[in-house]
Formats: sequence, structure tokens, C-alpha cells
Amino acid sequence: MSDEKAAKEWKTNLNATLNRLSNQYLTLLRAASSEVALEEAQVDQRAGGGQMKSQNEPPPPLAASAELSELSTAVATENICTSVNTLLDLIRTLRLSVTIMGEERFREEEVECWEDGVVIDEICEETMQLEREIRSIMNK
Repeated sequence: MSDEKAAKEWKTNLNATLNRLSNQYLTLLRAASSEVALEEAQVDQRAGGGQMKSQNEPPPPLAASAELSELSTAVATENICTSVNTLLDLIRTLRLSVTIMGEERFREEEVECWEDGVVIDEICEETMQLEREIRSIMNK
């Protein structure tokens, strides 16, 4: 029972890590795109009206957008690194579990699978026999 719980917990952690990884990758792509900076709703006319006052300095809305984009990119990159690290830990845990199980456990599982297969075959045969009986009763 504890093995099942550990496996379920591992799978839940894996799914959460992969979801976080994909979400942060999407955030990184959004932050790196210039579409956000080009949207008119993002430009605050009170913050300089988008007019460049100096050749070397962007207007305030563009500067704020670039700053926000840079911050979003940095945070998303750090989150991606964290998610990848967690994913690698999960892979290491899986490898360690497989190594610890060893050949004896693998053989035990193969025997269990074979026994389950025998039981399934018997059940299928019984089911087919019952179906034959039902058909013969219905045909009478």
C-alpha cells in the first residue's frame, strides 16, 4: 500500500513539475515577445505620451514595458531552472527506485503478471461459456 502511495505522490509531483515548466516557458515567451509593448492599452499617455525626449532614452511607457519584460523574463528563467532541477530529482528518484527493486522484485512482478494472466484467461473462458449458454437459451 505504501508503494502505491509513493508512486501516486511521485506521479503527482511529476505532473505538477511539468505543468509548472510549461507555464513558465509560456511566461518566458510572452515576456520575450514585443507584442505587449506594442499594445496601445499598455501605453500610459500621462507618462510621457510615448514621445522620445532623448535619443538615448526610450519614452517612459516603453522603458516601463521593457523593465517589466526584463523582470518577467528573469523570473520565468529562474522558475524554469527550478522546475528542471525538480524534474531531474524526480528522474533520479525513479532510477534509484528501479535499482533498489533489483532482479528479485522484477521476477516477483513477472510471476504476478503471469498469474494474473492465467486468472484473466480463466475468466474469459467462463464468460464465453456463459455467453454460449445465454445464446442457446435465447434461441430456444
